[in-house]
Amino acid sequence: MNSPTVPPAASLPGPSGDAACAPRADTVPYIARWSAEAEISAPVVPARGGTGIAFPDEIPGDRDRHGVLWVRREVNPGAGVPQLSLVHSVRQRYAMRRLRCQVCRQPADRDEQGVLWLLEDGRADRPDWPESELTVHPPVCSVACIETATGQCRYLRDNWVTVRVNEPVVDGVYGQLYRPGRPLPAPVTKVTRLYEAPDVLWVLASQLVATLNGCTVVRAWAPQPRSANAREDLRAVSPRTASAPTRRRQKR
Repeated sequence: MNSPTVPPAASLPGPSGDAACAPRADTVPYIARWSAEAEISAPVVPARGGTGIAFPDEIPGDRDRHGVLWVRREVNPGAGVPQLSLVHSVRQRYAMRRLRCQVCRQPADRDEQGVLWLLEDGRADRPDWPESELTVHPPVCSVACIETATGQCRYLRDNWVTVRVNEPVVDGVYGQLYRPGRPLPAPVTKVTRLYEAPDVLWVLASQLVATLNGCTVVRAWAPQPRSANAREDLRAVSPRTASAPTRRRQKR
């Protein structure tokens, strides 16, 4: 895979974590999945009372604090071949909840404007983007990790921005939606759902979602921001599996 052209480090925002974080060019991002990390198959059955889905042999850790069921997956980082377009549910969940860097697992950089995030450029979508945007991408910590991420993700190629987020809120999940069925619930489609959604307990989650509030765009690298339609056209050629479709949240 050819590496995209990225601006020199001197032109990128200079987070305070640079000295402590120096990933190599071949570093595999922390949240990436490896080929030996297969999904652990488990039948999906109706939850008691018909309020959602369950595993027949549930154990502590199968659900999050909001009661949402999570996919089971083996944890074997470094085993097999890195699958850079796929996300490991356990590591993504850890990085998002703890605000850890998606590349190196170090604490994300933070200054007076907020936590540092790396996003696909959506400024062409709406005037106030990325305010209240939903994302499954955990934050980042340094110039080096920004360069690693933009060099390995084809969806960020020449189309990324760095954003400071003053108030990130982890408030939803991305995963497989099920509907009631006979004899078992039936999978429908992949969805993003906030925890307040009435059907969130019917989602088998695979990634955490954060709403980004209080945003300041720090740096953009794009000849011209791509519209949502243009980004979808790109994915029609190379289907995107690394992140969820986003849904805007109404401001309160």
